[in-house]
Amino acid sequence: MVRLVALIFPLVAMISSMPTASVAVAGIQAGDVAIASSIAPDVAPASPDVIALADAEDVMTPMEQALLALTNVDRGTNAVAPLQFDPELLAIARERAAEQMSMSDLTHTDAQGQLVFQELVDRQGLAYRLIGENLAKVPGLDAGVAARAEVALMNSPTHRANILEPIFDRVAIGSVVDSSGNTLFAEIYRAAN
Repeated sequence: MVRLVALIFPLVAMISSMPTASVAVAGIQAGDVAIASSIAPDVAPASPDVIALADAEDVMTPMEQALLALTNVDRGTNAVAPLQFDPELLAIARERAAEQMSMSDLTHTDAQGQLVFQELVDRQGLAYRLIGENLAKVPGLDAGVAARAEVALMNSPTHRANILEPIFDRVAIGSVVDSSGNTLFAEIYRAAN
């Protein structure tokens, strides 16, 4: 089963109900891919059994690069300009992926209901007009994992909206694999000022 969660956060819209918007994709079946999302009550640090796929802070792994390439194919097919890799967001994307591995449900928020990815971007001092996050948990580590993730993301209206948002011009994709063989992707999208 592929688990997905998506959220887009405009700088000017601090809407307290925003995290619940991702719940709309709960229980949707897309062929043999189940899409589910919910808001977890707690954000715990990544467990020690999480394996990062790369140690380099500014270089994407082949799997992360594959998902970016597939994302840009989908953008091109829909007449949207390709995204550029954003090395300033890569550490945040990997941190967000690792945080999800210890949770049963993917979540954008912490225990206080705050958007974790937005807090991390703000803490790093990165400017943006629009920021968004897609999360996906896919079983396996084979060569088809990125393709299965992209198909599932594109079949979910909220994730598709982030992927095809024309204002976004850059993205970083982080990935980790847990001891059960699940791959977690975190895509952090940004429209720079």
